Order: sequence, then structure tokens, then C-alpha cells
Amino acid sequence: MSEEKPIKISPSSLNLFRECPRCFWLQLNKGTKRPEHPSSTLPMGVDLTLKAYFDHWRKENVLPPLLHGKLPGKLVAEQALIAKFRSRSFIWHDTESNAYFTGILDDALELPGGSIVPLDNKTKGFPPLEPHIAHVAQMSVYTLLLRETGFKTKELAYLVYWFFNHKSFDMEKPLHFNVTVEEVKTKPDQVKDIFREAVSVLRGEMPLSNIECQFCNYREFRGEA
Repeated sequence: MSEEKPIKISPSSLNLFRECPRCFWLQLNKGTKRPEHPSSTLPMGVDLTLKAYFDHWRKENVLPPLLHGKLPGKLVAEQALIAKFRSRSFIWHDTESNAYFTGILDDALELPGGSIVPLDNKTKGFPPLEPHIAHVAQMSVYTLLLRETGFKTKELAYLVYWFFNHKSFDMEKPLHFNVTVEEVKTKPDQVKDIFREAVSVLRGEMPLSNIECQFCNYREFRGEA
């Protein structure tokens, strides 16, 4: 790949790099994507509803009632983000690798003292056990983007899990969400290293087939790249 061509990497493509460097290289360099699975519109509807719920209470400058006592701060004021960006979209130009890292922040929490840390909603069909490694990686990405674009932050993030309890629920409101919050220790410097490694891979030759990747195995079976 020509070094003159701008490289832009998103959190989802960085996850792809972690899974399979070859699939990552093919998608960003050749436009060859993995097949997409059919998806439900229900998660999107829930996400939009939660966004409206958060934005309503943001205007009141208080936490949503279901989160009272569960978070150590307040929802970041929308204007705090818009002062730097027109939306929650972040883009950081890494001068060392001469590449761009972009991401869309779900939400953020302002801690006492003024630090801004990522806040993300996760919907689940069952009570959560512990933060998934992919969720920790995602929050580490947003810590990095906040820090590198000028916000005061900490190596912390908060995941808000919205889930159903099938063993105990209100018969009058069977689909009522239960809520729990998990504090996550983030690793922005580790993400930066992985990002730069991904950029280096993109500028090099196509990686070897990954024996653990079902898509690589399928392409080889079909005689494709």
C-alpha cells in the first residue's frame, strides 16, 4: 500500500486485526470484506431508546434515575464534546505512523475533578458475568482517543449493562430491564501499540493465511486470495 495514501483505522477494524491480520489487510487494502450475517433491528431500537433516555436526563444535568448511586460522576455535557467536534466522532492523527484512528463515542462520564472517561451501554439477554475482553479493548480505544484529542482523562471506563432476569421479573412488566454498572481499567498505551502495528501490516505484504480463521480457510478452499 502506498505510504502517500491516508490510512484510517476504526475500532471495529482494529478488532478485525486482532482476530486475523490477513482479513484485516484484505478488507482495508483490497475492499474484500468478510460475509455479513443477518442482523436484528431490535438492538438498534434499544440503543436509540437508551440514547434518548440519556439525552433527556443530560439536559436536566442529572444521572438517569435508573443509574442513581451507580456512577461516580455525571453525564458529560453535550457542548463539552461539540466544543471540539461536531458530533461524538473522534479522529486522531498519529504523527509517528502518519495514520488516522477514528471512533464514535457512545457516551462519556465527567468525574469529580473534571476527567472525562468513556461510558458505554451494553444490552444482554442474561445477567452479565464480567466485562468481555472485546469490551475492555473497546473502552481502551476510547480512552486513547479522548486523551490524544486533548481531553483530561483517566485509565478508566464504565460499562452499563441492561439485561433481563428470567428467574425474577415483574409479571406486569416482563421486559423491564435490570441495570448494573462495571468499572473497567483501560489500557490506552497498549491500544496505541496495536494500532501502530496494524498500520505497519497494512503497508506491508499480505499476511499469511491464519489457520485459526474460518474465512481464511474458506478462501483457501475456494482458491481465492
